[in-house]
Amino acid sequence: MKIGIDARFFGPQQKGIGRYTKELINHIQKYDKENEYYIFLQKEQFDKTNFENDNFYKVLADYKIYSLQEQLFFPLLIYKYNLDLMHFTNFNVPVLYFKDFIVTIHDLITHKTKKESSSLNSFLFYLKKIAYKFIINCAIKFSKKIITVSNFSKKTIFENYKIDPKKIIVIYESAK
Repeated sequence: MKIGIDARFFGPQQKGIGRYTKELINHIQKYDKENEYYIFLQKEQFDKTNFENDNFYKVLADYKIYSLQEQLFFPLLIYKYNLDLMHFTNFNVPVLYFKDFIVTIHDLITHKTKKESSSLNSFLFYLKKIAYKFIINCAIKFSKKIITVSNFSKKTIFENYKIDPKKIIVIYESAK
């Protein structure tokens, strides 16, 4: 099986989603020597990242996160590899990607963001909010499975989107 992982959140600090993605890949490397993994990285980490296993391949995906470029060009790159499954490690799934994918949704904190907490002008804030809701709706609706990191997040996703709770899988993050 050919599996892609969106690892563009890898960064020098390895916090949050970047650390989650790094740990995910490290654990998969320990246990899966059969499937092929295509790891999509931004330029900054592409040259610094190497994998232990021969079944892991780096792919340069230097598209700014949360950008129009990500939405338009990233899916074209992914299609090139004819993957059986793609794992997006955050809700920002390219809406033009129509093959099988799973998504990790860590929380829905952005749902509660108010204009007062943003430095954007009102027009840009509401435009960004509309784009966020559209993209996360697509991610939830079209994903094969949703991974989340807690039962609280699972409950919040279910309450906001009324999807089959069996579609949501809780995988706890390990403490380090």
